Amino acid sequence: MSFLARLRTRLSVAAPVFTLAGTLGLASLVYYGDDGRAALTGFAEGAPEAVATLEASRVASISVAVGAEVEPGQLVVTLDTAAVDGEIAIAKAEQVRIEADVRAERSVLGRRLDLDRDALELEARREREDLLRVKAESQALDGELERVKKLVAEHQLVAADLTPLRLRRAELASLATEKPRTLGVLTRQLGAAARRRSEVDDVSSPTSAKLDADLLVVRRRIELLERRRAGHFLRATSRGRVVALDKQPGETAAAGEAIVRLVSPTNRVVVCVPERRALGLREGDAARLWVHGERGAPLEGRTVVLGPIVAELPARCWPTPRLPMWGREITVAIDTPMALVAGESFDVVLDGTTAPPRPASDKGGPVAAPASPVGVPVAKKANVASASAEPSLMAVPPSLARRTRFEPSGVVVRRDENRYLVVSDDTGIKGGPDDGRPCLFAMNGAGAIDPSPIAVTGVDVVDDLEAIAAGSRGELYVLASQSYSKHDRRKPARTALLRLSPRGGGFHVDGEVHLAEELELAPERAAALGLAGGTRSLDVEGMAFHGGALYLGLKAPLDARGEAMIWKVSAPDALFEPASRGAAKLASAGLAAWGHARVDVEVDGRAVPGGISELMFEESGALVLTSTPSAGDRAAGALWRVEGARGGALAVDLVRRFPGRKPEGLAPSLTPGKLMVVFDAGDETPSFLETSWPP
Repeated sequence: MSFLARLRTRLSVAAPVFTLAGTLGLASLVYYGDDGRAALTGFAEGAPEAVATLEASRVASISVAVGAEVEPGQLVVTLDTAAVDGEIAIAKAEQVRIEADVRAERSVLGRRLDLDRDALELEARREREDLLRVKAESQALDGELERVKKLVAEHQLVAADLTPLRLRRAELASLATEKPRTLGVLTRQLGAAARRRSEVDDVSSPTSAKLDADLLVVRRRIELLERRRAGHFLRATSRGRVVALDKQPGETAAAGEAIVRLVSPTNRVVVCVPERRALGLREGDAARLWVHGERGAPLEGRTVVLGPIVAELPARCWPTPRLPMWGREITVAIDTPMALVAGESFDVVLDGTTAPPRPASDKGGPVAAPASPVGVPVAKKANVASASAEPSLMAVPPSLARRTRFEPSGVVVRRDENRYLVVSDDTGIKGGPDDGRPCLFAMNGAGAIDPSPIAVTGVDVVDDLEAIAAGSRGELYVLASQSYSKHDRRKPARTALLRLSPRGGGFHVDGEVHLAEELELAPERAAALGLAGGTRSLDVEGMAFHGGALYLGLKAPLDARGEAMIWKVSAPDALFEPASRGAAKLASAGLAAWGHARVDVEVDGRAVPGGISELMFEESGALVLTSTPSAGDRAAGALWRVEGARGGALAVDLVRRFPGRKPEGLAPSLTPGKLMVVFDAGDETPSFLETSWPP
């Protein structure tokens, strides 16, 4: 046999063997990878969220489509509010009726007490006249007795003629003794009547509290209905993507029934482990992950959940589509913060070693970060301030703490005086003679508070001052919150907007307006400003002066989109003109809605709707904002910046969050290139932060 024939015979025998070996080698290369790792299949985990209603309602509109990305707090579904609106209208009508009944009852009671007091005054006047008459008659009778005694002594009259005179004299003496006592009783009754009359108009008296009880009940009912109405605007609680619309506008959703379904990304990957490799796995084992099909540097992770049973794995994990595979599902958390696409495929290697401890700042669950390409860690925004800059405690002198409360809620810089001026929520000692007395506080660049407050004259009491702004003519503006107190009261001291001018070593009030009262007189303008339900929920904490106008930042209410609102007063001087009231005053001042922005804060790792706690304009026209929770009194805040703010929908950039702190004051720093932020800490020592600026 020739050589070629023998070679052909041998190749025909060996070719299948070589083919099988090559196939197995290629399969091994695919399975184990080019670096020898034993790759497992994993899929990015998604956190499902069902947007559902708390009560049976008709779907009015859906603001998202399948595949759309949503942000925390974004409006997703609007339910029909007609029924609850009707209940609110009925409750408000009931409130109006009760308020009218209260006024009528007070008027009737006042008139009755006035009549009682008038009758007592008339009786007292009669008694005083009778006493004067008795005294005059007694004097005259004394003279007559002396004359009759002389006549008896001269035997011109008999002694019996003295008896009637003496009896009348004794009667007058008794009357002269009793009349003052009667007058004393009537005087005390008059005092009691005057007190009862004053109690009718005294909101803190027991009488008025009884009259207001029904009114308070209906107000609480309206508040509950308004909260229920707010529940008809369904929002996303976390960042995610819409995967299904279970209902359409016009359909009715039962309580708890899903209307829109979302899936939020996490930093976790679910890994399919075949049964033969499922033994020996431990929580905390190190893991390396590659996006399927990529061969770059691996992502580091650790196992955090081990499936409790061996079961049939998802079909995506089967090497052969028709051949089911059994094993355990484990969950791996990626150490590097990422925004994964739920369901994205990963190649995962578990090498059995223990992962190194995770830094404290990295511990946590799902990542709520801006979307980035899969497999690429999310980078910090360029304008996020360094976390190394932390607030410092202010130095509050003990002598100042003994004479007044100090809870900073606003700050302005005074460069020519090399200091800051700070306003406080409350002043004086609660219940003391200086409780609520208006004053300002001076602070130097190191956060030391001057031991002597700066006097403000022209008003006796202010309450809940929340903002201060410097005008263009040397004047200052200070603003109270306009809100109801914890005791459900809103005295004029809580609604003041004051204009201050320098006087001596302090300031004097040369303009005063009560904003909430003016809005109550102009319901149509209030509705145009976002207060369709009146001023009950109004809470203003931010104020800035820019370009001759005042800007007011609202902590509450938020608008229908869940965004904080900013008002503009184009002509502030017109607010302080006494000639006009209500709509005319607000129109001449140019009070109008200016802008709105979403400034949510984080509480316990979850997004909470935020309201504006302070605002400030830079010389460049950029707007700086701080925010705190719009509702409640939880300590959390954030710092934001808007480039070229021109009103309308404001594109805010997050600069920094302040977990556990309430930022309430902003001002350019005395130090060039920095920003001053002050924090209210309630009864604790307040703090401040100088941070590099612009960020």
